[in-house]
Order: sequence, then structure tokens, then C-alpha cells
Amino acid sequence: MPELIRWVLVPLMRAWSAATTRDYAGIPRPTDGQRAHSPGINSDRILIFGSGPAVGWGVLSHDVALPGSLARALSARTGRGTDVDVVPNPHVTIRTARAELDGLGLWRYDAIVVSLGTSDAVSLIPARVWQRELTALLDRIELESSLTTRIFVLGVQPIRSIAAFDSPLGAVAEKNARSQNDISAWVCSQRPQAHFVPMTANLAVTPGRVRTAAHYSRWAELLAARMGPSLDAEHLEVDTSGNGRSKARDAEQRSPDPGRAIDRLGILEGDPDARLDRIVAIAKRSYGTASAALTFIDGDRLWDKTNIGRAPRVFPLAGSITAIAVSEPGATVVPDAQAEERFRDHPLVTGAPQTRFYAGFPIEADTGERIGVLSVFDPEPRPAADIDIVLLRELALLIQAELGRLPD
Repeated sequence: MPELIRWVLVPLMRAWSAATTRDYAGIPRPTDGQRAHSPGINSDRILIFGSGPAVGWGVLSHDVALPGSLARALSARTGRGTDVDVVPNPHVTIRTARAELDGLGLWRYDAIVVSLGTSDAVSLIPARVWQRELTALLDRIELESSLTTRIFVLGVQPIRSIAAFDSPLGAVAEKNARSQNDISAWVCSQRPQAHFVPMTANLAVTPGRVRTAAHYSRWAELLAARMGPSLDAEHLEVDTSGNGRSKARDAEQRSPDPGRAIDRLGILEGDPDARLDRIVAIAKRSYGTASAALTFIDGDRLWDKTNIGRAPRVFPLAGSITAIAVSEPGATVVPDAQAEERFRDHPLVTGAPQTRFYAGFPIEADTGERIGVLSVFDPEPRPAADIDIVLLRELALLIQAELGRLPD
């Protein structure tokens, strides 16, 4: 759009947008908790952040808005559970989005969905500003999230599919939105972690409504189709023999330098920490195992920061189940170590504590390196289907949060 025309139209568009936004005061939006859940094992954890579709205009519960619809759509595709947190703000713009990320703990999520741009399109944001601010936003998300976190940038929703914006001025905003979408697609194409998802589903205007549950369901299916393969790639790949073995990930996908991250955090030199001890104790009690441990990598060995039960505090890294667990992005579950050739002769299986059952979830530093494992283990085998991986993951995330608070 030529700058002279933009300069003339901007005051008019802002006045029109302000008048339309005032009418939103009476439109329903979710008032329940900002989380949706679809049951299943080894859950993916998703954050939806921003305005527009993230807000849930037109419905009264996040369960029928985008979070719940996405949780169900993803679980149907992946066969795993899905937990979706949502941080909605109808007033956030691309210029204010970075400040809204404070305190969100982005490292906890497998995927982050960014929903921005409707208000920016209506205000006729210049293309150069949109590109600059989106680039800065993605830079911060990548910096504060895990190395395996995937970012999905939603395209701007069709402006004229919103009843309040279905007008000639809405057509002007929609043209600007198409420019924003082209820029977003290009910016995402330059980043391995980022994916652009155009909101191309045909959405009929519903008189008197902003959005309906059917709209969110269609958007969720569109988004899940793009997210599912990326999330699957980060989970354990089980071979066709059915013996539960996982295929090792490529070397460049593993933690680049866990020792440096551990040294920076000062974990090994510090005294026992009661907060970490409590979380490990909760894990042991919750799973009813003989032992539980919080273990970190120390060169070519493993060192237990917290150990409850019968297990050595220091043991070799090579060949251990924990060495496998720390290299994987998700949970590692071994129903019976004696039944697996790679573990049956290990000293911790044949001797004390005679580990047969093991479940572990990796611990990441705030910079994304996998530096250790929260594990529960027992001398008696048990079926993998009986293990609540979601709980183990949540406890591991609590430990990661506590590591961020440890004194220097």
C-alpha cells in the first residue's frame, strides 16, 4: 500500500477499529481456567499465546474454543495426550507481544502457537514494522524455549469473516493482512524451529456472532495437521519388534554441552536442596517404587543430586538406562530391564538395586541442554501402560523451574 494512502487511511481505520472494539464488551469469551486437556500417555504440552483466535471470542469455555479443540485434534492424530495452556490478551499487538512473554516459562512447552495480527492489520501496520517485530518476537521465543520446542505462527484470520469487520474498511484491512501473512511465511521459512500456518479455512460469517465452536474446531484441525508430524518427530520411535527399544536420535539433536550448563548452574557443588528433595520424594510416593533419583551428568559418569532408596550415588554413564533417558526428548520407560538385551547385564540390573522397572524424564537447563533425569525405579517389573507419564513430566518441569531459582 502506498505510504500516502496509508497516511490518509490510518486515522480513519483507527477510529473505526476503536468503535468496533467497544462493541465487543458484550460478546461472550471464555471465563474458565486457561488450560485444556485431552487424555493419553506421554502428553505433548502446548502454549497458545496472543489475540484473535487465542482469545476465544463467541464461546464461554476454552474447552470448545481453540485450546480444547486443538487438544482433541492433536490427540486424535498422535495417539498421545495433549495439554494446552492459553495466554489470551485481546489487546496485544506485534509491538507489545514480547513484553507479554515475561514469566511464561517457555522452556516447558513442546510447541508454542503465536496468534497475532488482526488488530495490526486493521491499524494498517507497515510491512517493515511487522517483519522487524515478528523477527524480534521469534528471536526471544527461541532464546527462552527448549532446543526442541517448535513455534507455529498463525496467519491473520480472514478479516471479513468477522461479522463486525465485514465492510469496505474491512476489505482494506484484509489486504494488509495478506501482506502480513506473506511476510510471516517468509520469516518462518528462514528458521528451522518456526512454521507458518495460514488460516485458510473457509469461515462463514455468523450474523450476531464473532466466532462459534465450529470455527475453532476447523482451525484446530488445520493447525493439528501441521503440528502433528513435528511433535511426532520429537517422541520416542519404537521399532516394529515391539520390544520397546527406542532409536537413537542424531548426534546434533542431543545436548551440545551439558557439562557447561551444569557448571554454570553450580548444581554439583551445591549442598542438598530441600525443594528438589521434596519433588523426588513426591515422585517415589506417587509411583510406589522402591527408589527415585534426580541424576545429573558429570563428565563420563552420572551423579545423584537426590537419591531416595537403594542406589549408588555415583555410577558410570556408559550403558546405563539413565544414559538413554538423558538423550531422549520425552519419557523413557523400561517395563523390565532383564527382558532387554541392552540392559540385562548392567551391574545396576544384576546387582543392587536390581532395577527391573524404570521410568525417567529428562531435565533441561534454561538454555535447553539436557543435563539430567528424574527417574523412578523398582526391583519388580510393571506394565508400561500403568505409568502416568504426564505426572512424571510435570514433576520434571517443577525441578527445571527450581533449578532456575537456585542461588548462584
